[in-house]
Amino acid sequence: MTRRSAGALIKHGLGRLFPDFVLVKGRTAPTPRVALTFDDGPHPDNTKRLLDILDRNDVRATFFLLGSEVEKHPALARDILGRGHQIGNHGYSHLDAKRTRRDLYIADTNRAQEILQDAVGTPLKRIFRPPHGTITGAAFLTLARSGYRFVFWSADSRDSFITSPMELVSHVASLQVADGDILLFHEDYAHTVASLPEVLRLIKGRSLEFKRIADL
Repeated sequence: MTRRSAGALIKHGLGRLFPDFVLVKGRTAPTPRVALTFDDGPHPDNTKRLLDILDRNDVRATFFLLGSEVEKHPALARDILGRGHQIGNHGYSHLDAKRTRRDLYIADTNRAQEILQDAVGTPLKRIFRPPHGTITGAAFLTLARSGYRFVFWSADSRDSFITSPMELVSHVASLQVADGDILLFHEDYAHTVASLPEVLRLIKGRSLEFKRIADL
């Protein structure tokens, strides 16, 4: 079994066992919709470019931000929220839960939440995407008790591995994205920015609406 397939089994298992705490895919709706999500920002160059593309296409997305990057670029976090997008927590320093002491991992997550809220000047929903898509049972239970909800994904663009914009669009096309899917992308790749207009056209061509995680 590969690490990736094991991770997929774990997140889907958590989603079945704890449906009130874990979101892997949204429920079907009368108007089919999908959620576009971006990890690892904000990025000093790419974030504004992504926001401008989303604005031109009247699309709202969810951005899972790193506390360490929000410390450097708080105005970008405010811009994301100000343009109608949702902000989620991606930890402070992108720790791997399986390689980090539980107390340190919890502290890192809480630190990120405080930084995000301080940057935008308002409380934020405690939605958390674990870095690397991995979480331990102990960390999960502790964070869930603190009010966090976990958001994973059901459709991986693989933009961490596919660096050609054309190949990235082709891969997304092959995913057969459907109602309720949560799409995973990253802010810090120029090829993701370059591919985004065509990705949006492709998804909209399937009569799917883009919604924030809160709207799923």
